Amino acid sequence: MLPRRSNSTAPLAERPFLAPIWLIALLAAIIGIVLFLIYPRQDLERRIAGAPNSAISTAYLDNLLRSDPDNPHLRLLLARRQLQTGETGKARETLQPALDSSNPELHREALWVLWELSEIDLSRLPAKASTHRQQLRDELRRQLHVLVNEPWPTDRQMELASKAFQLDDRALGAELYQKLAKAINDPTKAAALFERAAGEALASGDYRGCAELFILARNSTPDAAKARRHFHAAVKALQSGNQMLAALELGEREIGVLADDPETLFMMTNLARAAGQPAVADRYVRRLLQLSLTHQWQLVQIARAWGEGSFRPVAQKTPTREPGLAFDDKVYTLGYEVFLENRKLEDAWQVANSAVRQAPDNMVWRERLAKVSEWTSRQQIALANWLKIAQTTQRDEAWQGVLRLAPGLFDDSALIPALQHQLARQPNDLQLIRELVAAYERLGDPRPAIVYLEHQTRLQARPETLELLAELAERAGQPELALATWERLFANPAQVTAPRALRVAVLYLQQGKGAAGLKWLEQAQAKASLTSDSDIEYWRLTGQLAETLQKDEQAIHAFRRLIDADKASSGDFDTLIRLLNNNHPLEAARIATQAWQRFDEARHLILALTLYTGRNRWDEIGAMLRQLDPAAEAPRRSLRRLQALPEFLRLAGTYQQNTGQLAAARGSFEAGLRLAPESAEMQQALLWLLIDSNDAVTLRKLLASHELKWRQNPVLHDTLASAYQALSLPQVALQRYLNSRVATHQDDFLWLMNYADALDQNQQSDRAWRLRRHLLSQEWQMARGKDHLSLADARRRWLTDEGLDQTRRIARTRLLLTQRPGDAGLDALREMLRLDRQGAEGFSNAAAETAIGWLQDSGEYTAERGFLWHQYAKARSSRANRPLWAEITVALAEEDKSATGQLLETFDERIPRYDRVNAARAVDDLRLAQTAGFEAQSDQTDDDPTHLQLTESLLAFSDHAGLAVGRRDFGSFNETPIATSYHVAVNPRLSLDFEWGRIKRHALDNNVVRDVPNEDVLSSKLSWRHPDGETLFLAERRDSFATYTPLQIEHEQRIDNRLSLRIGLGTQLPSQESLPLRVAGMKDQALISLRYRPTRMDQIVVAHWRDKYQLQTGGNLGDGKHTSLTLAHTYRQEARDLEFSAFWSDHKFKRKEDLDGLSQSDLEVTKFFPENFVPGPDFFLPDNFSFTGLRVSSDVRYEQQYTRATRPYGSLARTWHSNLGPGYDIRLGIAGSLLGADHLALSWGIGKSGLQTGGLVRDLQLTYRIHY
Repeated sequence: MLPRRSNSTAPLAERPFLAPIWLIALLAAIIGIVLFLIYPRQDLERRIAGAPNSAISTAYLDNLLRSDPDNPHLRLLLARRQLQTGETGKARETLQPALDSSNPELHREALWVLWELSEIDLSRLPAKASTHRQQLRDELRRQLHVLVNEPWPTDRQMELASKAFQLDDRALGAELYQKLAKAINDPTKAAALFERAAGEALASGDYRGCAELFILARNSTPDAAKARRHFHAAVKALQSGNQMLAALELGEREIGVLADDPETLFMMTNLARAAGQPAVADRYVRRLLQLSLTHQWQLVQIARAWGEGSFRPVAQKTPTREPGLAFDDKVYTLGYEVFLENRKLEDAWQVANSAVRQAPDNMVWRERLAKVSEWTSRQQIALANWLKIAQTTQRDEAWQGVLRLAPGLFDDSALIPALQHQLARQPNDLQLIRELVAAYERLGDPRPAIVYLEHQTRLQARPETLELLAELAERAGQPELALATWERLFANPAQVTAPRALRVAVLYLQQGKGAAGLKWLEQAQAKASLTSDSDIEYWRLTGQLAETLQKDEQAIHAFRRLIDADKASSGDFDTLIRLLNNNHPLEAARIATQAWQRFDEARHLILALTLYTGRNRWDEIGAMLRQLDPAAEAPRRSLRRLQALPEFLRLAGTYQQNTGQLAAARGSFEAGLRLAPESAEMQQALLWLLIDSNDAVTLRKLLASHELKWRQNPVLHDTLASAYQALSLPQVALQRYLNSRVATHQDDFLWLMNYADALDQNQQSDRAWRLRRHLLSQEWQMARGKDHLSLADARRRWLTDEGLDQTRRIARTRLLLTQRPGDAGLDALREMLRLDRQGAEGFSNAAAETAIGWLQDSGEYTAERGFLWHQYAKARSSRANRPLWAEITVALAEEDKSATGQLLETFDERIPRYDRVNAARAVDDLRLAQTAGFEAQSDQTDDDPTHLQLTESLLAFSDHAGLAVGRRDFGSFNETPIATSYHVAVNPRLSLDFEWGRIKRHALDNNVVRDVPNEDVLSSKLSWRHPDGETLFLAERRDSFATYTPLQIEHEQRIDNRLSLRIGLGTQLPSQESLPLRVAGMKDQALISLRYRPTRMDQIVVAHWRDKYQLQTGGNLGDGKHTSLTLAHTYRQEARDLEFSAFWSDHKFKRKEDLDGLSQSDLEVTKFFPENFVPGPDFFLPDNFSFTGLRVSSDVRYEQQYTRATRPYGSLARTWHSNLGPGYDIRLGIAGSLLGADHLALSWGIGKSGLQTGGLVRDLQLTYRIHY
């Protein structure tokens, strides 16, 4: 090797070598060999591994690993040192080659170090990093499952099992512990091992692992005591770690055979309470109590078997006594507390009750029982225990418990000692004294209370104590002591107050000394107000005592004070009304009204109405009735509620009757009668209403439905007789109700006067005259009196006798007018009217009718009409009735048919019998005249005038036979009808009509119709007239194109006097809507119409009908709908009447478009029409159209109605057809009688553009009938 040279310019000096290179290398090799021999590698590693953990040793291992990077042992050792120093990142890098080592032992140790590294990473994570922590826990569990598959020493296996429990992998931990136990194969050693391991786990803070190890120790040891100790230790280990729920869960899972161990149950109960699981604690404590009960029961049975510690003869019976729950203070206390915590108060009460039964002198348990008894509403048991505690300990809390419970339980025997305890501390407490007195009274022995109060009043005579003693003595039945005590109290005038005076007055009243009581009340009157209840009672008793002592003014004053101050009760109003009723009836009515307005009691309203009705104070009654609320749910003054009271309805009806509200009055009386069907007052009220209002129709119906029952009550006989008199049936009144009672009413002047009127009305004028003559004599003698007054003086007293009422005064006037006509009667009439005058309203109805009767008898009809107008027309709205007999008599006498017709239309059956028949005849309403005469004749068998009227009217409803011939020309063909008829009048309401006829037809234009068939007719008709309408039944047989049978029923129902309804149904009826239908058609029909008469002279008719058109052989042709309206006004009703009318109708047809469906028999109709003629759908039924017109007619009724005189009649109409244009209709005729009992009519008519045909139609007809 050449020496190195410098590049500098200086000369290069040559260095000498001390030793050669090979020598140096040799020396180094020798030194290495010496060191290797002195320090071996394995020993070095052991020394480093055993050295303390320090940075130097870690650095040395790091340097050593650099020299030997492939040494896995060094890597494992360095990784452990880095783990211990917290360098987990470096440790993982260092450890990785060891994990990949093929050496099993080295690989296993590397896995363990990796596990430790993961545990450190988990411990370093903050609690809030829940996601990362869960991931690391999952990784640890994965590594754990890898580690357990490696062969480890026992300590490592135990550590792994503990870690499994820490990671909530209990199944794995239990499996590992089980393997360990099997591996040891010695239960005692295994238990000791697990116990030692548990201690170590506890020391390291592994509470869950510790608990599981103790459970393994418990399961391994054969010693039951140790097993019990290990179980308790396991539970307590988790408790020491404040893992109460885990401890409870472990205990419940592993309790096993210790479930009946009292100490274990005690521990589990407390553990559940600490864990906040009261339901679990409840379950364990119940088992604990059950075990205690079983144990105690066994002891009791042993004691009974041995005679409770002493021998007894066999024959000697031992008294049986069932034991309660076993008493163990510790267990009972625990059970009591647990049950309270679970709010199971009933169970807590059972425990406390059993404890008190076992230890009755234990005041702690008595207090517990008292409290829980209150909580469970066993107030009586609570009171008994508080009382026992109070009496034993004198504790104020216990006495307060007694004071709290005893009043509510009405246990005065317990309350009294408690009150005495309190009074010993508060002797001047008046409230306590009152309660003590009341308690003694409730026990039924007030004597101790009286003694106590007397003692107190001797010590200190306080007014309150004296008053209490007086009241108690009064209640105890010692009135003398009570009055003496009151005297002591009232020695001081300042103590005399209204409430105290009230008590003293009541006491005096009970002693029968009402006057003395009233004196005390009067002395306190200056201090009496109306602000308190006692003041109100003071005034009430003052009024009652004053009334009793007949000091009415003082009583009225007292009750007025109450009422004026709005403090009066319903009874106070009743008393004041009673006091005022006799002398001040209107004031009594006012007070009754005030009572009703305040209390809303129906009896006050009825009383007020009764008082006002008795004085005819209709305005006041009306004001009261207007205050009623008609609402169905009215809370006050409900009209609906009052309408359930018959008496109210009677009074309301009376008011309505007297104010002209007749319909409302009738409704009230009828409603009252439905509520009280046996009430004679209600029956009479309804009858008199109908009589006074001239409502004969309703009166007749009422008698028909109720008379048989009502006549059984003699009280109603006079009213029923008056009803028949009002119906112009005096014969019925006499025979049924009056004749048999004459003997018993010989001294009844007014009854006999009415009897005379009935005789007079029944055409027995001679008897009536004799009776009135007798009555006049009696009344005259009475007027002259015992003083035998002169004739002039007697006349002056005739109508002014003291006590003579209005009814008797009017009756006397009528006597004079009938028996002393002339000046005497006229003077009496004038005086009677003077005395009867009712101010601006006119005279009473009875007085007015007396005057009207005299005017009629005198023939002064003009004066009578004026009097009627003055008396009734001016005040018609307020009059209850009108004398129809007077008005109709005036109208008939003056031949005023208009007025007669109006009265007949308005009142009809209300008009008296004779007048009704005459009025009907006057307005030519013969049917009505016959009906009225017939109805009267059926009851008035001896009434000759009625019989004469009936004979004159019956002709109109007699049997008759007739003949009719006519001719009708329709242009293309004509008809000649010939018919005979026979009418059978079964009675005025029922009749039969039979008709036989033939219609001959002749074709005039074969281009329109040919070979028209004749028509044979056989007809029967039944007519039934009833009070409210008429019903017709029609049955025919017709033979024309085919044979068909028309059937029809029509019914007209009168809804009221103005409105009537007609309905009809018919099948196979003749059809005249067109000429083809007239020859070969028929129809089914349904009809409804309304007829309304606003007045007797006017009427409106609205009709609607529907038809179904067919050929007489049955073929369907179509349908039709028709509506019509007719307005008519009668200008004059008597002969030569004149009527104007306007009419309109609308007709719509629905034709069958296809006639191909007609049968062969239907098509036979074509033979009546031109050859080769094919009818279309519009051939049979016309197009839709409307038809209007105006008509004037006169006496057209006589074409059918009987008339003895010859009377012409006619009508003229102008019409408009919407399709055919304008048209007309003229009909003229003449009618009359040839033989007197017959009727002949001849009529002629011509028309164009009518309803059935558009051509010219002529008509000529002759009819004749004869009556027999």
